[in-house]
Amino acid sequence: MIDLEKILHANSILQGVVRPTPLLSSEKLNQRLGFNVWFKDESQQHGGSFKIRGAYYCMHQQLMQNGPRDVVAGSSGNHAQGVALAGSLLGLKTTIVMPSDAPVIKVTATKKYGAEIIFYDRYKESREQIAKELAEQSNAYLIPAYDHEDVIAGQSSVGIEAIQQMQSIDLTIDNFICPVGGGGLIAGSCLAFESLSHKTAVYGVEPEYFNDTQQSLSSGKRVNIDISKPTICDALMVDTPGEITFPINQRLLKDIFSVEEQYVIEAMKIAYRELDTIIEPSGVIGLAMLLKDKFIPTGDNTIVVLSGGNIDPSKHQDLIK
Repeated sequence: MIDLEKILHANSILQGVVRPTPLLSSEKLNQRLGFNVWFKDESQQHGGSFKIRGAYYCMHQQLMQNGPRDVVAGSSGNHAQGVALAGSLLGLKTTIVMPSDAPVIKVTATKKYGAEIIFYDRYKESREQIAKELAEQSNAYLIPAYDHEDVIAGQSSVGIEAIQQMQSIDLTIDNFICPVGGGGLIAGSCLAFESLSHKTAVYGVEPEYFNDTQQSLSSGKRVNIDISKPTICDALMVDTPGEITFPINQRLLKDIFSVEEQYVIEAMKIAYRELDTIIEPSGVIGLAMLLKDKFIPTGDNTIVVLSGGNIDPSKHQDLIK
């Protein structure tokens, strides 16, 4: 059960481990959108994304409860870096199952943190099955990318930080917009807001052809989708929502949107030029949704999570030119 006590415990454990990430704003962008927006820039987190939050707390809890063991995880890149970095901080050996077409910058960073990498074909093989078998063979901890209570509790610290940062300038959060892959970050944030800022409306955003959560919410149950189409949003390629994350998001999400890649590229340009930050396509999808002009905010203040910035600089420049 992920209750307030667990969320606050995760937030306490992460103090001094994760970096409080800034809220960015642009008056020019506010004028264009017609309302006030702050961007929580998780690209400035250790490892270049929010993933260290859930990975570290989950691994810490396993270590405290069961003692030191090796760690196995499956990831397209950002969770890989979070687990590898957490392992280096906790003194645990990490093995990561990554797709063979994972971005080079994410593979390189994962290796830099000391992880061993095993590649797989994301279109023909199941990383979850491969990781599960590896963990069983080596009696290692299996750290899921999103579908674990401790991972979700760790990710809730993004929402808690945003609440505290806005409180420090005597403001509340009316709307909170967040990318959705497997649903761990937004589920943790939903739980944080439910307990600490219950009037905040939470919205999810997915890529147009990778909207498994949107389709599942529409169907009233978890559905599987085809993820064989090419996409620049590699970190959000999930074929079905998590068993744990989906009921949370089903209960607490105000709404969810899907966005075409043309708006994602435009959002990358604006983040770079107006906010002076490099955000990967998956990380900027919340801003992309605002640019589509389909979102009607309630209240005065909106937070958008920029969930990561792990993109090769040359690819970033090619996309925004």
